[in-house]
Amino acid sequence: MDIKATSATLLEIGVDAIERNKENPRIVFRPAEMDKLLESIRRYGIQVPISVYRKGKKYILIDGERRWRCSIKLNRRTIPALVQEEPSPLANLLLMFNIHGLREQWDLLTIALKLPRVIELLKREGKTPTERELAEKTGQPRATIRRCRLLMELPDQYKDQLLEEIKKPTAEQKLTEDFFIEMERSLTTVQRAMPEVVPDKNRVRNVLIAKYRNGTINNVVDLRKVAKIARAKKVNVDPKVAKGALTRLFSINGYGVTQAYQESVAVAYAERDVLTRARSLTEILGDVDPDDVDEETAKALRLLCDRVTALLQAR
Repeated sequence: MDIKATSATLLEIGVDAIERNKENPRIVFRPAEMDKLLESIRRYGIQVPISVYRKGKKYILIDGERRWRCSIKLNRRTIPALVQEEPSPLANLLLMFNIHGLREQWDLLTIALKLPRVIELLKREGKTPTERELAEKTGQPRATIRRCRLLMELPDQYKDQLLEEIKKPTAEQKLTEDFFIEMERSLTTVQRAMPEVVPDKNRVRNVLIAKYRNGTINNVVDLRKVAKIARAKKVNVDPKVAKGALTRLFSINGYGVTQAYQESVAVAYAERDVLTRARSLTEILGDVDPDDVDEETAKALRLLCDRVTALLQAR
């Protein structure tokens, strides 16, 4: 499948003859960004032609919707455009992904909302795409595809909440894509390890969203601790203790993630961390030649010995 813009012709096209591409993943046009581009076009004109394809008497945008929108606001009659042949539905969508992917970073939700369409069109060609193939086709990193799939699987009500949020200037956004991604990852782990704690996933989502909005949860990264609580067995913590902490966390109250973590599994994870590091350090020290130990290293080792001795004597 060829998604390259071949045999393009540069023309001046009437702004009114152009229509937006319904397949364009980009759906958020922040006023501040548009105002800056509008002023640039007002002063210097369109420096980079838009890309379109002809469909009947109209032209459909492939690249340059922001330039086109600004031209309408500035009452420009025409706009320079590279006109190419009409691509297939799949080529049309992938072409937009790849053009924009080279130049700017989209909001993850805009990618997530279009991934099902990409998958659908690829299935029509006879194969369900893997994560790697989706990354190759869309020009997005695999990590981005993985994160977008978490957003893609959200119920519509949460996608709508997030869409309204990302329309705001970045500094004014409270509920971010990262919040939803971290929440979904953690809840997936909880459902696998302790499904009885999440009988209604949407209710739990609503509680966590409310706690994040009111500051009970004040750090998106803290949500990773929720998964650690659910994996309590791995650090030999009584699952009942972990379930109690999660049940309380998933209820409307002032109980946050950090408190739940500290009261259930924090000590156990710290002990495991100490054990892992002690074993690693023991192995490293076994390969160190005493003649290679400088004074700064010797000082650090003496301090380590003092700490270890004090710890052992306190047992």
